[in-house]
Amino acid sequence: MHKKVSVITPFFQRQPGLLRKAIESVAAQKNVSAKVEVVVVDDGSPTTAESEVEGLALPPNVTVRIVKQSNRGCYPTCNVALNNVGEDSDYIAFLDSDDVWFESHLANAIWALEKGYDWYFSDFYQLNQTVSAFRRGGRLNLADHKKLEPSEAIYDFSVDMFDQVLKGNVLGTSTIVYSRAKLGDLRYLEDFRHTGAEYILWLNMAVRSNRIAFSMEPECRYGGGVNIFSEASWGTDKFLTVRQDEMKYRKYILGHFTVSQDQRRHLKKNSDAGDCSYNIKAVRSRLRSHAHAGRISPSALACSCSSR
Repeated sequence: MHKKVSVITPFFQRQPGLLRKAIESVAAQKNVSAKVEVVVVDDGSPTTAESEVEGLALPPNVTVRIVKQSNRGCYPTCNVALNNVGEDSDYIAFLDSDDVWFESHLANAIWALEKGYDWYFSDFYQLNQTVSAFRRGGRLNLADHKKLEPSEAIYDFSVDMFDQVLKGNVLGTSTIVYSRAKLGDLRYLEDFRHTGAEYILWLNMAVRSNRIAFSMEPECRYGGGVNIFSEASWGTDKFLTVRQDEMKYRKYILGHFTVSQDQRRHLKKNSDAGDCSYNIKAVRSRLRSHAHAGRISPSALACSCSSR
């Protein structure tokens, strides 16, 4: 019996064509006999999901299902997609609507999962990068991991994934595929607005399973659609909400997971540095708002922004 993969794709984009390219990359997967259903949740997107998939040629094993809703934000939208995964689905994959998979991604993930692994991830290219994330970050030492024969690039993840996520994350959402039977009940925390909930999901995945496989070959390229971090420069309201999420994330970890003293020190070090940065930049942001409104002089803003 053929397996079934459900692909989770939250959708809110202003630029036409991005979702279409993402789904085309699913349709272009090689050596995949599994049924593949892309669950697109249109989160009140300015560019509609229907317009993106109209006339799209798909192979017989690939279907697209669109769920419409008024705008709720990324994490609630992902949860709606997860709640729409059928009981007949074996694996759950993630693909952001402005990212594209390389043609080997699903075949490699299914190969690993059918060997008994609970989840899988791969290297990827971040936005506008020609060197992959694993190689740029240098956070994976292949000597610590066992190669899965006969594959040339797929490995058993043989160290502590909880520690890896906490202290030197290597995961990219659009590369993750997991077993629905093992991890399918997990959901994103919806009280985070812009960041943090994905890391908590991954930490919960790490706690629940230590059978993880990964590929050193890049299998995904990140796109340039709506991106909270590119829109969250320090003079914006989004910067403040992102920083609030980051601080809330650290507090959540300490309150809900068992962490070692070393992990606790790491969180505190990052928190202290982050809080300082947050306070300085929040003040500068407010000064800039006052300057634009004519309540302070531009020279005062210049002094503030040049200070260290």
